[in-house]
Amino acid sequence: MRRQNSVDIVQVEAVYPYTPYEDGEIDQSIPERFEKQVLAFRDRLAIGSPEQSFTYDALNQTANRLARKILSMRGRGVEAIALLFDHGASALAAMLAVLKTGKFYVFLDPTYPPHRLSYMLADSGANLVITDTKNLPFVARLTHGAQASVNLDELDGSLSGHDLDFHPSSDELAALIYTSGSTGEPKGVMHTHKNVLVEVRNLTNAQCNSSMDRWLLYSSLSFANCVRTIYGALLTGGSVYPYDLKKNGFRMLPDWLLANKITIIRTLPTPFRNFMATLQLNQTFPDVRIVATGGEPIYPSDVEHFNRHFAPTCVLSHGIGPTECFNVTILHIPHGTHIKESKLDIGWPLPDKEVLLRDDSGQEAQVGAVGEIWVKSRYIALGYWGDPERTNAVFLSDPRDSEVRIYRTGDLGVRAGNGCLTHVGRRDFQVKIRGFRIDVSEIEVALRAIDGVKDAVVVGREDSLRENRLIAYFVPSTTPPVTTTQIRSSLAKVLPEFMLPASIVCIDTIPLTPNGKTDRLRLPPPPRERPQLDTTFAAPTTVVEKELSKIWAEVLDMDKVGIHDNFFELGGDSLKASRVIARVIQAFHLELSIRALFDTPTVAKLAATIA
Repeated sequence: MRRQNSVDIVQVEAVYPYTPYEDGEIDQSIPERFEKQVLAFRDRLAIGSPEQSFTYDALNQTANRLARKILSMRGRGVEAIALLFDHGASALAAMLAVLKTGKFYVFLDPTYPPHRLSYMLADSGANLVITDTKNLPFVARLTHGAQASVNLDELDGSLSGHDLDFHPSSDELAALIYTSGSTGEPKGVMHTHKNVLVEVRNLTNAQCNSSMDRWLLYSSLSFANCVRTIYGALLTGGSVYPYDLKKNGFRMLPDWLLANKITIIRTLPTPFRNFMATLQLNQTFPDVRIVATGGEPIYPSDVEHFNRHFAPTCVLSHGIGPTECFNVTILHIPHGTHIKESKLDIGWPLPDKEVLLRDDSGQEAQVGAVGEIWVKSRYIALGYWGDPERTNAVFLSDPRDSEVRIYRTGDLGVRAGNGCLTHVGRRDFQVKIRGFRIDVSEIEVALRAIDGVKDAVVVGREDSLRENRLIAYFVPSTTPPVTTTQIRSSLAKVLPEFMLPASIVCIDTIPLTPNGKTDRLRLPPPPRERPQLDTTFAAPTTVVEKELSKIWAEVLDMDKVGIHDNFFELGGDSLKASRVIARVIQAFHLELSIRALFDTPTVAKLAATIA
């Protein structure tokens, strides 16, 4: 064994019999691979959801019927099909249906602002939206009748449920995954069937994933992390268990994990950290064998949480996986490991994903020296949809092999003598928040469009819990300055929740470097004082109000909270809401859902609910 940062190079031991994924199996489409699982596991549960569950056979028949409906409306050409569903089983059936037609999908998360969804719809060129009865009115408002729609709930039962008589090529486009963009609008990352199959192969072989595994699916279906869970399960005969974290928070998650005997949790460090903070010290999850994280740093305290709440046979898996190339590296951390370093390495490259470290001159960085992480592979994104300029800026051709391409990630890393990589930051102003890679330029564009904002800059900084959060600084153009309430209200109309700043700071001027560029290092730390809101501060008076104000202030890292202050105007988000509700349940010994904080987002209203 070699050692790096106190973690051995280890292999995951198979808990269930599993079949290694052979290299030749990537030369097929996602539907072709899925249909082989249907033949092998026809009556096995594919998707377990409180609202709707599917066996493999039922899921396949539903996807086949919907695929025939799509073909009857759009023919056989390659094009984008939009999907708009809540978090659940229907969305997964629709994904498979689109792929069976040889088309590709773009998922529209209904919790995103309509402005952002409208842009994604227009940018992708999708002329058809697949949805359900619940979301059909929203689709009508979103499209203004410009795009046709199909209601999956009213699909014609007479359509054949048999497999179609063709499969798309493995090199065909499978999905557009939209990420934050520097121009102020999101950009669509293009992935093929083969790219997804390579990702499934790498994780299957690295983690011994099998048909007996039961996967938790909680991340947004528009996010790259869901690709690993959905297809990691359905292309190996496993079961997917969707859990709507935005709707249910962490309160119900422990029971969900235990009742469904979940074996694989794919998460991000920030949600994992927040979930761990809600648990009782003796709460454990004996069936979980893999906890896989990535996208953000994990720290020694995260490993201790893992040791405390998971079984000795469980393994913590960590790595780096940008949307443009999926998982690049992996590090397996055995249960009982204790870390002394400030944060963990990101491990060793996966098969077919060569990692280059380039210094400022483009040469290979020496061992121990910082360099930009470049990923060299046949299996990375085709580029950005409809944007050759941005594609050419970060996707390079390999002069020695026309089928190999190189993606410049913008991440900085250091390679140890044994080949293990450590992530040390970004070379640009992109930041990772809750696993989402965010180009702060998009937020700055939205800020500068607000009346009363003269200029703005956004940075990512760690809070007291060592979680990265967005801090927005603005220079006002009016006296008195525009309030935090007004700024948040404007931003929420155009940005998804994960891109909303945790703190909004009013400053007189933005500091500049000697050459006139923004000097982000000289921006002041965000104050702990209550921000300037439209609401006048009112101190708590009752015992319940005082306890709630204390809980809110501690979770929000703020000196005081007024009883009429809106939780979300103070910088709260769904993860912090889950932590507040968990603390409230412990303090008052009652049952309360996360919905309560969304419905009563002030101390006064929540205190009345408790009373």
